[in-house]
Amino acid sequence: MSRSAIHPTAVVSPKARVAPDVKIGPYAVIEPDCEIESGCEIGPHAVIHAHVKLAAGVKVGAHAVLGGEPQDLGFKGGPTGLEIGANTRIREGVTMHRASTEERPTRVGSDCYFMAYTHIAHDCQVGNGVILTQSAIVAGHCEIGDGVILGGLAGVHQFVRIGPKAMIGGLSKVTRDVLPYALVNGSPALHYRLNAVGLRRAGLSGEPYKALEAAFRAARAGEAVVGDTPEVQVFRAFLEAPSKRRISGFVRGEVEFEF
Repeated sequence: MSRSAIHPTAVVSPKARVAPDVKIGPYAVIEPDCEIESGCEIGPHAVIHAHVKLAAGVKVGAHAVLGGEPQDLGFKGGPTGLEIGANTRIREGVTMHRASTEERPTRVGSDCYFMAYTHIAHDCQVGNGVILTQSAIVAGHCEIGDGVILGGLAGVHQFVRIGPKAMIGGLSKVTRDVLPYALVNGSPALHYRLNAVGLRRAGLSGEPYKALEAAFRAARAGEAVVGDTPEVQVFRAFLEAPSKRRISGFVRGEVEFEF
C-alpha cells in the first residue's frame, strides 16, 4: 500500500488488506481483517469495520460507516461479514451493517448507488445496479433485486422481498413484498402498475412488454400468471417463492400518479 495515497491522519490497521492504489482520506479508520481492492476510495472520517470486503472501484463518501455490528438483539458476536461489489458508490453518511450470523454475509452488488444517509441493515441481500435515494432505509433480512430504485425517505420492513427493476416511490412504507418490474407507492405501499419508465430504459417493449402487462393484470385479479417470456418467468417465480411478508396489495381503479 502506497503511503502517498493515505492521508497522514488516517488510522489504518496493519492487519487490513488494502491494495496499493487505494486512496484513504483524512481521519478515516480502517480496522483489521478488511479487504479493500484496487481502485477504491475512502472519504474523510469514513469507518470501515472489521470483516468488510470492498471489491474493486468502490467509492466511499465522508462519514460513511460500513460493517458495524447488526442492530439485532439476538446477535451473539463473532466475525460476521459485509461484502460490497465492484464500482458501487456510497455517499456521505451511509451505514451498512454486517450479518447477524457467520453463515452468510450481508451482500451488496456491483454498480449500485447509495445516496446520502441511506441504510442497509444486517443480513440483507442487495442485487446489482440498485439505487437508494436520499435517506431511504432497508431493514434486516431483506432481498432487493437487480435494478431496484428506492425513492427518497422510503422505508422497507424486515424480511421484505423486492423484485428486480421495481420502483418504490419516495416516502413509501413498504411492509410487504414488491413484485418484479412494478411501481409501488404510499403508506402502506401498494402496486400501481408496471415500472414503465424503467422497463423502457431497459429496452423492454412490444410483445414482451404486453406479456408482462398481462401477467401483472392476472396477479392483481388473483388469477394464474401464464406466458413464457423471460420477464414473465421471473414474475411468476417471484409469486411462487416462499414469502414471510406476503405480496403488497394493488390500487383499484384508475388513479393518477406521477413521480
